[in-house]
Amino acid sequence: MNILLTSGARRIDFVGFFHDALKNAGINGKVIVADPEHNAPSLQAGDENYVIPHQTDSRYMEAIVEICKKHKVKCLVPLNDWEVPKLSAHKEELEKIGVSVFTPEPNIVDKVRDKGKYRELLKSFEVKAPLSYLNIEDAVNALENNEVSFPLIVKPRNGSASIGVEIAYNVEDLKFAYELAVREIKESPLDDATYKEPEDNVIIQDVIEGEKFSVDMFNDLDGRFLTSLIRKQLDMRGGDVDRCITENPPVLLEIARRIGENLGHAGYMNTDVYYDGTDYYVIDINPRFGGGYAFSHIAGANIPAAIIALTAGNEVKDDWLTQDSDLELARHDIVVRIDKQKEKYAL
Repeated sequence: MNILLTSGARRIDFVGFFHDALKNAGINGKVIVADPEHNAPSLQAGDENYVIPHQTDSRYMEAIVEICKKHKVKCLVPLNDWEVPKLSAHKEELEKIGVSVFTPEPNIVDKVRDKGKYRELLKSFEVKAPLSYLNIEDAVNALENNEVSFPLIVKPRNGSASIGVEIAYNVEDLKFAYELAVREIKESPLDDATYKEPEDNVIIQDVIEGEKFSVDMFNDLDGRFLTSLIRKQLDMRGGDVDRCITENPPVLLEIARRIGENLGHAGYMNTDVYYDGTDYYVIDINPRFGGGYAFSHIAGANIPAAIIALTAGNEVKDDWLTQDSDLELARHDIVVRIDKQKEKYAL
């Protein structure tokens, strides 16, 4: 069984997780890594490594399909949310050539990539989201009516990696942050990830102060909820969790179950949930295998093994779906030599 990990970037650990899962399952196969950057560290770790066009390039899907056909790929797992809309839109095409694609359907991707619709979407699941406004005028009116108060957070509706995120403490800050977010959207891949104009792709939200959690949901290929993995965030770096504690609080497990069952997505979904001392609020939903999963893997979970089993039509073991609780974990960096002989260009 050959597995394709797209946008591997720095996630050498994920390549190792899938290598180990194949070996432990007694399945012959390769872990193939693709990334648009020729010097991405993960391109040094795969059995086959491909430099592919960026997802904004019209040749992106051509490259993905070519790799899948050439290596008879059976399983595709994206590691970056920017590429998910395009992969999801071509999911049927990939499935026709025998690839199990661990991305949600396009309609689900559209829903979770738009933070402006979270309150409406999650309300039916009895899950809370922050008060949100889609323009400065509505936010100012809400401030004048004492519906919200400063500080407010300004960010892209379909954001990623903390691009264009600013905190505003007064109306002047708010206007500046809005214009800054619009400019950063125009200058980033976010502009290609939505049909909205940059000016319509900004959201202004109430700031939720308190404890922060990563809450992940994993469903099978038919959208049936299998498990959730929860980590309390202790420190962030570059938009990723740097230190955390694994936890299994019943209230968050229930929130994750509601989201996973009601969305009915295929594969992995990562969310950020904040607790203000009274209620839990979903701040962000990412329809892909989040980098924070690595903490849960060290704590005993094995979602790569579950993905391989689902692809092969085998039983998913309960042990793969659970993590040990109350473990404090932290990331560290390693250095790899960039050997260009390990890289191939897909097109």
